[in-house]
Formats: sequence, C-alpha cells, structure tokens
Amino acid sequence: MYDPNHLSLTGLSSILQEEATIHVSGRFSTVESFMEATARSTANVALVCIDNLPAPGIQEIIGGLTARNGSRAPHVAAMSMSATEAAHLEALKAGARGVILKSYPTPRLVHAITTVADGGIVLPHATARILLERFSPERANPFGEKESGGLGLTTRQRDVLALVARGLSNSEIAQSLCLSPSTVKTHVSAMLRSLDLRDRTQLVVYAHRFSEAKRVRAVPTAPAVVPTVPAVSTVPAVPAAESMGQR
Repeated sequence: MYDPNHLSLTGLSSILQEEATIHVSGRFSTVESFMEATARSTANVALVCIDNLPAPGIQEIIGGLTARNGSRAPHVAAMSMSATEAAHLEALKAGARGVILKSYPTPRLVHAITTVADGGIVLPHATARILLERFSPERANPFGEKESGGLGLTTRQRDVLALVARGLSNSEIAQSLCLSPSTVKTHVSAMLRSLDLRDRTQLVVYAHRFSEAKRVRAVPTAPAVVPTVPAVSTVPAVPAAESMGQR
C-alpha cells in the first residue's frame, strides 16, 4: 500500500489489518520504497493512492507495476479521497483494475479490494458512467481494437464476455458457467489476443461499447454469485491507496 499521507496510510492499514480476509504485507509513504517492495512481494493487490498525483506520476507508479510480467505481478487498484474523475481515468489508462474510494465504509472497502484480488474490476458509479459515455460507439476508438464489424468470438467466449462485462471475476464466471477458473482465464486471454486489447478493463469497455453483452445469449447466473454492494460499481460495466493487500 502506497500513500504519501502518513495519517491516511496508518488509518487505512489499521482498518484492513482487522479483516480476516486481508493481510497487509507492507505500507509505504515513498514511491521508491513502495516500488522496491512490490518487486519482491507476492501480494495479490497493490493499492496506490493517486490523490494529488499528476498524470506522469500516475503513469510512473501504476504503469510501472502493471508492466511487470509473471505471476508475481499484483493487480493494481488506485485509491482516492479527492482525486478527480480525470485522475481516475488516468489510472485506468495506466493499467489499474479500478478505483477504490477511501470514504467507503469498511465492508465496501474490503469487498472492493477482494474483488480486485479475484480479478474483478471496481469503479465509483460516476467514473463508470463517464467511462462508458467517453467510449461510446460515436467516438473514435481510443484503444486501437480491431473493428472488423463483428467480434469473431466463439459462443462460449461470448458467454464469458457477457459476464466479464458485468464485473464478475474469473472464479465467479467459472461457477456461473460450470467451468474451471483456468478455462475462463484461457478464454479471457484468447479474447484479448483476438480483439487486440491490452487488459480486462479494455475488454469491459469494448463489450459495452458494442453492446455485445446484450446480444450474447442469456446465461443463467446464480444470484448468490455476485454480492450486492450498493456503493461499489463492479463495472457492470468495467483499482488509491497505499499498500499491498494479500489475501
């Protein structure tokens, strides 16, 4: 977890340490110590506070973390108290899996972090709305996806895409479709290659942009699979903090 504000850093890490499902493996107030620690860590999630960070700083930290390859690379979530939606979008462009507001009550904060750890995407409602409006079909393609007039996906991949667009993690999708998590991961990777997309966030934007989630055949989903958390937009549509949370 990275946050230059010592008071915020101490408070959030203390709250998270009380949660049985989260282990705080480190908290850092300087970028240098944070980046060095994450290079050695096996944490599932790296939380990066983007408050008062300029765009180059967001790109340096989040982009640097997401550029790392291999199984040791954590999912990155931006944390914010006062950052603007523009900063939230900058974090997503850098590769963050979502934005978590520090003002969330503890249960919602924990849910957001564990969602990111499971491979899901979390955004505040306002940011999710702006993101979808920004990437409407009328606008130019910002990600350089292949626009061939159709997705060219298999029926099963479309099923997976519809659930990815709802913000479900790989494990939740696997449960819904009676597949193994590794099979779901394979489908997601294949779609990213086929559509020339960089990550899961772009895949969600793509799905909503072309309304594929509506055209995909109905997929029965167990109601209990996706917890209802009113304040956290698990992007039915498509990660600011300061530490690394490890489950």
